[in-house]
Order: sequence, then C-alpha cells, then structure tokens
Amino acid sequence: MNRSTNQVYPNLFSPITLAGKELQNRIVHAAMSLRYTTDGNVSEDVINYYVNRAKGGVSLAITEPMGTTRWNVAPRRIKVFGKSNEDGLKRFVDEVGNHECHMIGQLQDHGRGNHEGGRKEGAIGASPLPDGISWTVPRKISSEEIKVMINDFAESSAWLKYCGWSGVEISAGHGHIFHQFLSSNSNHRDDEYGGNIENRTRLIRDLIKNVRDLNGKDFIIGLKLPGEDGVEGGIDFNESKRISEKIANDVNVDYITFCWGAHADSLYWHLPDLHGERTPFIKKIKELSKPFGKTPVGALGLITDPNEGDHAIENGNADLIMLGRPLVTDAAWAKKSLEGRESQIRYCVSLNTCWQTITSGARIKCDNNPRVGSSDETDWKPKTSEKKKRIVIIGTGVSGMEAAWIAGARGHEVTVFGSSSEVGGKTRLHSRLPGGENLSSIYDYQELRASANKVKLELGVLASKKEILSRDPDAIIFATGSSMTWPSSILEEYKEEGFILDIRETMELLLERPSKQPGCAVVLDQDHTKMTYAATEWLAERFDKTYIITPRDRIASDEALVNRQGIYARLYKKKVELLTSSDLGKNSELEEGKICAINIYNEEEIIINNVSLLTFSTPRQPNLKIVHEMIETGIDMHIIGDANTPGNVSHATSAGNRIGNII
Repeated sequence: MNRSTNQVYPNLFSPITLAGKELQNRIVHAAMSLRYTTDGNVSEDVINYYVNRAKGGVSLAITEPMGTTRWNVAPRRIKVFGKSNEDGLKRFVDEVGNHECHMIGQLQDHGRGNHEGGRKEGAIGASPLPDGISWTVPRKISSEEIKVMINDFAESSAWLKYCGWSGVEISAGHGHIFHQFLSSNSNHRDDEYGGNIENRTRLIRDLIKNVRDLNGKDFIIGLKLPGEDGVEGGIDFNESKRISEKIANDVNVDYITFCWGAHADSLYWHLPDLHGERTPFIKKIKELSKPFGKTPVGALGLITDPNEGDHAIENGNADLIMLGRPLVTDAAWAKKSLEGRESQIRYCVSLNTCWQTITSGARIKCDNNPRVGSSDETDWKPKTSEKKKRIVIIGTGVSGMEAAWIAGARGHEVTVFGSSSEVGGKTRLHSRLPGGENLSSIYDYQELRASANKVKLELGVLASKKEILSRDPDAIIFATGSSMTWPSSILEEYKEEGFILDIRETMELLLERPSKQPGCAVVLDQDHTKMTYAATEWLAERFDKTYIITPRDRIASDEALVNRQGIYARLYKKKVELLTSSDLGKNSELEEGKICAINIYNEEEIIINNVSLLTFSTPRQPNLKIVHEMIETGIDMHIIGDANTPGNVSHATSAGNRIGNII
C-alpha cells in the first residue's frame, strides 16, 4: 500500500507507533465475531478474512475473542490456551503481516453473559447474580480461581507473542466478565476483588501487570473499558471516569478505548444505528480517556466515512480509528480512501445484519457486501466472460442492479427495465424512512458501477413480452420483487376498492405529504422486520395515536436482539400502543373509523376509535406475472431475489451477485 502522505485525509493516513511497533496509518479493524472458526483451530477462512483487510490497507487488526483460559476454550474460538495452534497462529500472523498489518488477539470471557434466551451452562461470574438478558446465574468464581484465570490470560498472551503476534486487547466492556467485576451492580463480593473501586478494578490491574511482566514493553496491550452501560446501579459516565483514574494511576497500556451498553436492555447501545446521531461516542471517549494522559485513544462507534475518522484525529479527539462493520462491508475501505476512490467504497448501512447472522450461529453476512469472506474480496473485479451475451434484466431493485453491473463488467450487453423512474426498488423507500438513510449507498454504488460498465437502464418502463423480445436476449434475469399478501382478517372487498393499502404503498403516498394527520393510525404487523417499524415511527410522529396489532407474542421477532431492543425503545418513547397476540376482529367497522383488535387466545376485544389510517405489513409473494408470460419462449431464464424467495437486503444483493457472476 502506498505510504505517501495523503492530502485529503492526512491525519487518517499518518503513521503512529504503539509499543515500538509502527503502524502505517490510524485505521484499526475492531474486534468482530465472524464465526469462521468451528473446531478451535485456525481456519483458512479466518486467515483469508484478515489477509483481505490487510491488503485493503488496515494497519492493525483485533480478532474476535480467543480461547485464552481454561474456562473459555470453545469450538467457535481459536484456541490459544495451553500453547495450542502453534503452526496456525504463526501462519496467521505471517500471512497478515506480509501486508504491513499487525495482529493482536482479544482477551475476553463472557462470564454469565448470553445474548439470547436460555441459560448458559457452566457460566462463571463475579457474583451469583442473573445476566440481564438470559437471566443466567453464574457460579461465583473464587479468589483462587481468579488468580488462575489471570495467569491463563497472561500465559496465553505470551504464547501469542511467541507465535509472532503484536499484542492483545483486553475487552472489559459489553457486560462480559471483566465488566461484571468492574460494576457494583454485578459485583457483590466482599473479598479483595469486590466492594470499593480499588477492589473492583483489581482483576483488570493485575491482569495488565501480568501481561506486561511476561511480554515486556514491545508488546501492545490495548484496553477497552465500559463507558456507560445503561444499567441501574451499574457504570455511568462518572463511574467510568473513576474506574479510568484508578486503572491509569496503577498500570500503563498502549491504547485505550471505551464501549457502551451491557448484557441488559441496553445491549443495543454498543452497535449504534442511524436512528441517533453519527459518531456518538468520539467526544465521550476522549473525555473518559483523560486519566491515561498521552496514551493513544481509539475512537469507535458508527464511524463509516473517512472524513469522520480524519476529523476526529485532526480535532484531537482520537489517535486511532477503530472500525468493525465498515471493514466487513468493504475490505478495501482504507485503500480506496487513500487513493481517492471514495465513490467505489461499499459503505456500511448500519442495520446490523452482520450481528444478526453471527448471533444465530451462522457465518457473518453483510447487506452491502455479498462477497464478504471470499478469497478475492479486496478490490474485487468480475472476471470477463468468455462468451458475450445479450442480457435483459427485469427490475431495478438492489438484486437486479447488483446482477446488472456485474454482468456488464463481465462484458455482456445488459439492458435493465424498471417500472420506476429511479433505481433501488423498495430499498429506496426504506432509505427515506427513519434509520434507513445509509441504504441509499447500496443502489448508488450499483448505479455508478452500472454506468461505468455501459449498462442500459430503461426506467419508467413496465416491460412487456414484446419489449423484452425486441432486445433479442440470450438470457433474462427476473428481479421483479414481491408484493405483500392480503390479510385474511380484512374483507376482500376492501382490496378491490383500494380502500386499504399495504404499508409500502401507504408510505409512498404519505412521504409526499408529510404533514400532521388527525386521528389514529393502525398497522397490522405480520412482517416483523425493521422497515415496518421505521414506517410506524414515521406515522407516530404525524398521527394523534399509532397502534401496532400483531398475532405474535412480541414485535420484531425476525430482527437481531440489538435491533429489537432499539425498536422497542423508540416505539415506546413515541407512545405507540403495542397489541400483541391479536388480530383484527369481525366487529371492526372500518368505514366508521372503528377497529376491533381481538386477542387470539382469549378473544378479548379492544376497540380503537377515530381510526383514519389502516395499513398492513404481511408476508410477501413473488411477482411472477411476466415470468409466466415468457416461459414458452424457451429463452434462458433466471429468477432472483424476492421474485424467487422473499427475504432481506442481504438475500437480495447476494442473489444478484451470484447470478451476475455465473450467467
């Protein structure tokens, strides 16, 4: 990577030295769970992932938590404890280091923490108190076991150094075990590791001393502390300051950063989305880091654009820019920024699909990077096709546009028909709703790449069989999307009259006249994904009262926990009434503005009067009318995205990417 001074982002691309090790720039890959490890060994996939980020210009990368004590060895963690994986760890760091990137391993133990429901078997913790999400009550770890745990962590860090690694990060936030010791909410001990702040910070301080003693000054020790955890009796901003002062007065680290939230109702704080301000933590992190003096400060939290990182360093608020989700989305984020190719960056949309996939146990996925984890991911370019074809694509949503630009880049003659005057499909609508702003970067990127590859866009055209055949296509790709099904609890006659529209149609109309509306808005929710709730938030700001009626026992069932928590928080703040385990009842009088919500279990009725809007969000069915008309032609046909199986944005972009590469 070119190490010359960058005139646009001179701060972001200036070198810095940590523990005697020079970093070529200030861009750090923050720890992200990937789920590329399945047996405790160093996999080819995990090495490949970090090699791609190193090729893309990252100067320092932090792994997801590693198996570094006898308590946290697990198949999903690379095993370090017990001097394991020597060959794999050496090869890992060598291959990444070939691209001028330093690797450090993360030291962390979940303790009692568990993301979802279900008790965590064999959990240990500071005190036998329940986890805020799973209600797991851990076994209280003894003071003797604490010393063993500290020794395990320290010896594992020494093993990493022996294998060529540059350091470790101690992850003491997010509600994990170090956090559990630091917080008086979760630490009710009466021994040397509990009680006053000196005792509650002893585990961290002793660990840092042990790691330093074993590894010396030329080994990076990074520390991530809790900023504000959002838990009553836990760690607020002032308590975090006190913790910082105590640790900084006793031990030294090579960089310091802070994180937000805990294993509680505040878990969603640690992955901020676009429902709040951008870069919400930078100034707070700088303030909390003051006790550490000149120790380099790492900024993190919803930093997606190189300008944001460069300004943070220029303003003295940060020394390192720590990115997780943006580097999942584009392995070459740094390289493209350095070379002035910002328009070619695939930007993070901050909707946390990555977090949703890994917490389900699957390998990481991304809405805007269908190729995450592929061997040629960095600055990937489609391979030229051996045979040039005429390809017609029906649909300009993100699935069709992904297929279009790739097919064009492979040398095909591509024509895309779209009934709308703009590309993006339903994703464009979502981008206009609360929290969806960054979704526009998906179709903006696709449209730019399509233009660069001479794809012809026929916008505002509802393609007919005749129109398609006039292009004499060798192949047709149908990306015609899907439509919401009519709810069985609403009479069919209303469908014929156009009296009630689905939530997408409703928002298309209302966004053009966003003034206040009298009466109540009611959303029948059989969808449970984020776009439905973004629309509901918008409605709640304009109607006197807004209701959600859903047959399920909660809302947002199909969303990641961090998204679901945020959805609940925002809807409750906007006073949206949630009627769960309910459906529309027969006693509704829609023309009179009266809706009856009936509980599906005990048939109890709730009457909602003065209803001026009823809309629905339901499971979708593929739009296949034009497909059926074209079957008899015998032309090579492919159905992708929602037209094949309705799904989310990640599903759509992945389908488009796949067909674009094989057609």
